[in-house]
Amino acid sequence: MLITLAAAGRVNAQSGEVEWAKDGSHREPEHPKPVSKEQQASQSILPKWSASLDGGYGYRLFRTGKVFTTAANQRYIKDFRSGIAFGGNVAYFPWPRFGFGVRYERYQSKATWNDLTEDVTIQHLSGLLTHRSVLKNQRTFVLTSLMVGYQPYQNKTSVGAEQFTLNGKTAGWGVSVGLQHRLGEKFAFNVTGSAMMGAIYRLQRKTEISSATLHLSKDNSVDLSRFSLTVGLGFLK
Repeated sequence: MLITLAAAGRVNAQSGEVEWAKDGSHREPEHPKPVSKEQQASQSILPKWSASLDGGYGYRLFRTGKVFTTAANQRYIKDFRSGIAFGGNVAYFPWPRFGFGVRYERYQSKATWNDLTEDVTIQHLSGLLTHRSVLKNQRTFVLTSLMVGYQPYQNKTSVGAEQFTLNGKTAGWGVSVGLQHRLGEKFAFNVTGSAMMGAIYRLQRKTEISSATLHLSKDNSVDLSRFSLTVGLGFLK
């Protein structure tokens, strides 16, 4: 019977099939090559699209002069530096580990010192270049992004009975690092730390009856550098 099977060209041997040639030699079945971690990440089901809405704490990083030494002055600077940050982003990943998109964030703070009140809004609209790393659980991603874009600045100021608005705009760049944990097929929980840089050297000062342009030196420029820590909900597709 063995001769009959050999003539047919195949015999079943315990763990699999052994192929026999007419000259009596045999060939072991081919086994798949081991898959690297990089290949596993690329073959796993990763979302092509990622969007998020988030909000949290923002903190300005500018330096203060020696004049701010009293408790009232320090409280004013603390309020002026600290604010809220909220926004969102959309990113597309044509490759498993790299993607690009857009980011919008709005920072707001308000501080009062004697008869001076300043209400500040800083926005940024940036392009994103993002690297995505997949952790071992295959449900948590580390997102590292480089941001470059446009930053409008506004400061609504009142000094006693006088009120005016300072407006400016500049380019800005920054970096962010965040964790994105999948809650299901379409949703995720995000925690992100971001740092933005930028400075304004020209301001438009507007009142109800007049407008003027202010040119600032390097020492008197408006430093927009800040840090934010936000949490939010992600949407995956």
